[in-house]
Amino acid sequence: MRKGNLLISNYTLINDLEFNRSVIYLTKDNGEGSIGFVINKKSSYKICDLDKEFSDIKAPIYLGGPVSVDTIHFIHRKNTMLSSSEKVSNEIYWGKDFEKLISLIRKKEIDIGNIKFFMGYSGWEYKQLESEIIENSWLVQNKFNSDDIFQCKKDLWKKILLSLGDKYKLWANSPENPNYN
Repeated sequence: MRKGNLLISNYTLINDLEFNRSVIYLTKDNGEGSIGFVINKKSSYKICDLDKEFSDIKAPIYLGGPVSVDTIHFIHRKNTMLSSSEKVSNEIYWGKDFEKLISLIRKKEIDIGNIKFFMGYSGWEYKQLESEIIENSWLVQNKFNSDDIFQCKKDLWKKILLSLGDKYKLWANSPENPNYN
């Protein structure tokens, strides 16, 4: 594993309410563990819903994962004004300075389309994610367009599965809950 990859939930997670049909962008993977954000599940909240102070920021918040759901995180495309961010890939950074980001958005010095906000995150202890991949819970994808992350639609999971070949075609086209089929 390495940060910057996408994790695509496999059929083994169908009964997992948090991760069924999830696509996770992995932002950290080292000797301490792994952290990522579910990029294809939008919440019903926007940044403006957090506090009156942010009433002018209409950006959606995605359900990043089941860990620390009372926290807000963000990733963004490369921007030199957000120097405290951690590089994940050549194009994408994990933001650390929320207040500075809000200031840059208000000054129109950063495009809101190049940012994605998350409520909570997905986390694994050291070697836990590796075990889940071996158990076939996750498929790993390292070839994707960064637009898929920032402009992703709900059907991103299906799109990626279909790109992996005919082996996944049946699963990709199945109903969200096959018990209703």
